[in-house]
Amino acid sequence: MLDIDKILSRKRGQKDVAEFLLRNGIRISEDGKLYLKDIEIPYTSISRVLKIDRRVVKATVNSILRNSELKRIFTKLDSTPLLRDVAPELGFGAIEIIPTNASEKGIIAGVTKIISDAGISVRQIIAEDPMFENAETTIITERPIPRKLINKMLNVKGVKKVIVLS
Repeated sequence: MLDIDKILSRKRGQKDVAEFLLRNGIRISEDGKLYLKDIEIPYTSISRVLKIDRRVVKATVNSILRNSELKRIFTKLDSTPLLRDVAPELGFGAIEIIPTNASEKGIIAGVTKIISDAGISVRQIIAEDPMFENAETTIITERPIPRKLINKMLNVKGVKKVIVLS
């Protein structure tokens, strides 16, 4: 399992930059450039969002490229469009599952079984890695989820909260 904390713990601010790149699927090229798909992202854009000096972003990229484990990961990242914010405009349903413990097994299986048993198709599932603080799962469905199903989902082991997004 990737332990960014351990690898970058002594590098002030670099853990935050690495986590930001990972969460957003921003790839690092062999020559140290940042890309979202095929669009180059300047260091200054990342530094503005994170409110840090761009040199911290550059130092993070250099640290990642010097570490073979991190390099193998960050040079292969890719992003996926998240339908969460446009689901209502498309006529889809969208919920977020807040777990009691994101590492617990069976949360997604339990929730998707409830959705499937109701005859609703899942269009997209994005589950954040449990290594991230406040990891959540977003589920987009072919149509909005009825309230009675939300109540059933709240009974799935490991589900703390279900948020209906609109």
